[in-house]
Amino acid sequence: MLDFIWVISVVVLLFGAAIFVHEFGHYWVALKRGLKVEEFAIGFGPVLWSREKDGILYSIRAIPAGGFVKLPQMITSEAIEGKRKETESEDDTEEEDEEVEELPPVSPLSKILVAFAGPLMNVVFAFVIAFILWGVGVLKPASSTVVGYVGSNEGAYSKVMPGDKIVEVDGKKVTSWQKIIFSLIRHEGQNVPVTLERKGSENSSSVTFTVNLKADKNGQRIKGLYLSSEEKLIVSDVGEKGYLSKIGLKIGDKVLSVDNQLVYGQHHFLDLLMVTTDEKEIAVENEGKARTLTFRPTENAAVKILDVPVPTLGTWDSFWIWTGLKDEQPLPPTPAIEAKLEKGDLILKFNDVRITSSRHLIDLIRENGEKGAKLQILRDKEHLSKTVNPSVNPETGRVQIGIALGEDAGIAFTPPNAVYKPMDPTPNPWEQVMEVWDMITLTVGALTRSQETGVGAKDLSGPVGIFGMLSIQVKTDYRLALSFLVLLNINLAILNLLPVPVLDGGHILMSVIERIRNKPISLRVQEYATTVFAIMLLSFMLYVTFFDIKERVPIFKELFGREATIEESPASE
Repeated sequence: MLDFIWVISVVVLLFGAAIFVHEFGHYWVALKRGLKVEEFAIGFGPVLWSREKDGILYSIRAIPAGGFVKLPQMITSEAIEGKRKETESEDDTEEEDEEVEELPPVSPLSKILVAFAGPLMNVVFAFVIAFILWGVGVLKPASSTVVGYVGSNEGAYSKVMPGDKIVEVDGKKVTSWQKIIFSLIRHEGQNVPVTLERKGSENSSSVTFTVNLKADKNGQRIKGLYLSSEEKLIVSDVGEKGYLSKIGLKIGDKVLSVDNQLVYGQHHFLDLLMVTTDEKEIAVENEGKARTLTFRPTENAAVKILDVPVPTLGTWDSFWIWTGLKDEQPLPPTPAIEAKLEKGDLILKFNDVRITSSRHLIDLIRENGEKGAKLQILRDKEHLSKTVNPSVNPETGRVQIGIALGEDAGIAFTPPNAVYKPMDPTPNPWEQVMEVWDMITLTVGALTRSQETGVGAKDLSGPVGIFGMLSIQVKTDYRLALSFLVLLNINLAILNLLPVPVLDGGHILMSVIERIRNKPISLRVQEYATTVFAIMLLSFMLYVTFFDIKERVPIFKELFGREATIEESPASE
């Protein structure tokens, strides 16, 4: 609890610092240019704390998603800022109103300088933080680009094997799985050249993947490859039932290979264990045979070997995939119900392909599309054949047959932890800011090509998402939090410079128009435009916040509770 309170306190402080710096820029330039300042506020909505000094109301408001400086000589928006509560008598109020009305007009240049000062201060603040990081070091993800699992056998994927290392995507070198994803999103078109290096071969092979973004065909919304990165398989739990529960593995054991083939991930491990010859021949050919499983009990202990029985028909009653149909409540017709599948059925094969895991089954359903498929199942030791006609879920766009899958292999593995390492050499402040700029252009490009990339407005993060990510970074390492703060400040600067009324860019645009016309824009037009766009901005914030809470909060909870590894010395490639 103390750790949680500490993280939240630091997050509020860092996020508040970015907002404070921005609003202080407006405030300071406004005073220097002789403008009247009514209020300096951090946050929007109801006032939580306020204090008045020298005629200026300083306040902290309930919604920590921004802030404002109230300048009566510039158009503001009461939709965001609200009306200031007056405590004086009516006579005093009337005198103040008359005084406000007599305030001299502000030149377009002053308005531009005041509006531009906020984003400029965010940029300056970002460079200050980047300068600090230049001294203490910048961390980057150290995830491997080695393939741990191949989720498709179609096309060029048939040439990829677990253990292959991805070295280039779209002609650019990649050193982490995150870089792979970014390169795919940035690429325009569906045919992406991917260069692989295979262990034991001096020559790398070039493979061209066709990335189809239509969700009704592949069930994948965000542009990417059907590949997963390698995982370290360290046993975290051993159950009482399941195919692997009694083979002899214990908590802390690290699985290395099966039949002298190195294991690169959990689903690769299951593939190596479960894939056998045709079911009819299993009982004869594999009678008395076993897989050779190599593992390391502890990091420093000697390697040990186990003999794991080859799964036969007699072991399927302890296999771990079932349909999980909800029979407690009426459900609308689904492909599984129409095919007369029942809760507890064990799925053995899909279109004559033996299933090794729930992930394997999902991949096969995705590749099959809406074509009819044959399922071989085991129900109360009786083998049955069923035909199912998959359909598309209108909400997710994914092909499905309407079943819930459960797994109990008998053992569970430790979830993969995030690994970070210092960049060598440490990027200077300019390089750090340019990397942020590159990420921003990547995001904008992905949004403008939404049908191709699958990235939409709901994939953006609002205050909840920002708080969530910053919390994870603070908990992991202060250098990650500072790097995120550089990103946040540059984003705030660019967002506020958009030529939209209610944002600083909108004030600048209207001031430029005023200077060209040599007369102010109609007060009614300014107020109407500012209020309308303020409502649109708040609506958009609510929209992204909805998806932050619905889709990302569970992920943030999981990541917050997961440990991360920091390698203080740069790891070798």
